[in-house]
Amino acid sequence: MRILTAEHIGETRVALMEGDLAVELHLERWSERGTRAVRGEVYRGRVKRIETSLNGAFIDIGTGPDGFLPFGGQGRPDSVHEGAAVGVQVAREAFQDKGPTLSLFEVEEGEAPEVVIPAPPVAERLSMFHECPVKRAKDAGVDLDAFFEEALDPVVPLPGGGRIVVEPVTALTAIDVDAAGRKSVSGGAKLAMELNKLAAREAARQIRLRGIGGVVAIDFLPLKKKADQGNLMASLKSAFRNDPAKIDIAPPSRFAIVELARQRLSRPLHEIVFERPGVETVETRALAALRALEREAASDRGARLLIRAGSAIYEWLEADPIGWRKAARHRFGDRIELKREEGFGPRAFDVKPHRD
Repeated sequence: MRILTAEHIGETRVALMEGDLAVELHLERWSERGTRAVRGEVYRGRVKRIETSLNGAFIDIGTGPDGFLPFGGQGRPDSVHEGAAVGVQVAREAFQDKGPTLSLFEVEEGEAPEVVIPAPPVAERLSMFHECPVKRAKDAGVDLDAFFEEALDPVVPLPGGGRIVVEPVTALTAIDVDAAGRKSVSGGAKLAMELNKLAAREAARQIRLRGIGGVVAIDFLPLKKKADQGNLMASLKSAFRNDPAKIDIAPPSRFAIVELARQRLSRPLHEIVFERPGVETVETRALAALRALEREAASDRGARLLIRAGSAIYEWLEADPIGWRKAARHRFGDRIELKREEGFGPRAFDVKPHRD
């Protein structure tokens, strides 16, 4: 196992690798520095209110939305009351409109809210957790961007034919198993079993790879025999054996749908990259333009570099909310030009070298 990382202007991309296969992808953006609580960070928070109906308390940690501290079966600790300063650790990061989940953590007395133990960079965090080395993807000859593009594609081909389709929605993630024209000389029952086993393994990999949490519904091809259904469930459980998140798998329904719940540890990739399913945010597109800038700068070290952008990308880059211009000058010198291109769509861009 090893960790590969790529430091781009505006974001860091990291892959946890098992051999040549990526099993986890992580993305940290400059725009979120200091605005989001990261799993494992420790804060001295301030209790805002006790919620008896939820058996917990909302805590102001000074970073992002208020966190929720569940009391569990022991009930409210004596030290937790409205206005009190308490030490807490982030157990689960914020997602959608829900703040982070916290656990009590002993800290020294002091003013609150403030961070006490900040999280190290994502690659270092993974290295500590998995006890494996970190290497630059470039030095390893690996294109991390290709991994991310594949992990954001809803359609995942299966070896030998067939596919799964991964579709996150608000309440859950739906995964459909599709034969897509695959045939078997042994007949339909044999085909369904073979394809379902492949799909189970790939679905488990994609769920972990994309950081998907919460409820997942997998629509497998129907299996009539109880023995086949049992074999499929065994294959699915085996496919999750190395996943560090807690997984609960329910028996298949009469419609061959298997529901499972995966522990939420951090936001999935699609919540970071998309503003709605399949539609990238303006920031995502602008950072893609900056990665294109990096590629052109590396391929032609003498030319000036022109970013032509549609209105939305131009305005984001011109406002420079992350300090990309300073970073680009540091890396490539004073040879970058940004131009609004009226003929482009709002989120279109290209990057080309040019000489005076």
